[in-house]
Amino acid sequence: MRRSRLRMNKLFSDTLKMGFAANQVIGLRLMKIATGGAHGKRESDLMVSEKLEAAAEAGLAAAMSMATGQPHRAAERALAVYAKRVNRNHKRLTKG
Repeated sequence: MRRSRLRMNKLFSDTLKMGFAANQVIGLRLMKIATGGAHGKRESDLMVSEKLEAAAEAGLAAAMSMATGQPHRAAERALAVYAKRVNRNHKRLTKG
């Protein structure tokens, strides 16, 4: 019971952190897209393709958790996929 509560608290905390970072990435991307031109178009195209890839990868991660008898880890593994991508985008969009 205690382990389950700790796992849920960590999942909540990780989701919250990823949500804040995702919000920053959205703002950075919108600024880049708003500038228009080739860079704005490229960012827009990249955003769409990354979302499709991330959804597929997260779904696969969750399905693998189920298939390996660890359904309690499905959400955290799917979240890890999104968090990794959000963090990578944040780093890319904030570098000089």
